[in-house]
Amino acid sequence: MPLDPNPSESLPVRGGDAVRRALVEAAADALAAAGPNSVSVRDVARRAGVNHGQVHHYFGGKRGLLEAGMRSLAAEHFAHASERAGGGPIPPALQLADDPRYWRAICQCVMEGDLELASIEIEEGISVPRRALEALAERLSTTGDDLDFKANFAAICALQLGWVALEDFVMLLADVAESDRAAVRDRVKLLINGWFEKNFGS
Repeated sequence: MPLDPNPSESLPVRGGDAVRRALVEAAADALAAAGPNSVSVRDVARRAGVNHGQVHHYFGGKRGLLEAGMRSLAAEHFAHASERAGGGPIPPALQLADDPRYWRAICQCVMEGDLELASIEIEEGISVPRRALEALAERLSTTGDDLDFKANFAAICALQLGWVALEDFVMLLADVAESDRAAVRDRVKLLINGWFEKNFGS
């Protein structure tokens, strides 16, 4: 997903808050499209419609800008997941696909070995999986050393993350016709929900 080389605005962005917002949005797009190693400060600034010197002024450099972009993506996903879950800690199965910039950025960071950037959401307390983990641990009165609990949770996370990243390829592997994809996706949701209920309760 290449970045649009043209700035998002035809006129320069002015005002501190507007500049910061434009840079964070452009950084979020860049993280999702290319990953942290390929992000160019000049390209992000051009896309945001600001001078590249503003990156250092507002964020201290590339790393600060990337952290702000990832924080914004995680916060946006956290808000969306909370809404989909009716305010509860556990969103419905396979809803991660509704936040493509977020999951693409996470995948890019993890593939490039930048777990520090990917885990900002945990440090900030805005991690959807971590919130679900804590809620389930409390519900089941489990301890921090319950490896069976952690293994079941990790498997469900892996299934959902893998699905959102590889759904098109998985459908090819499973020989699913285009006309049957929605039905298969619904069955996968039922499988996840069944496994979830078996291991964690309703």
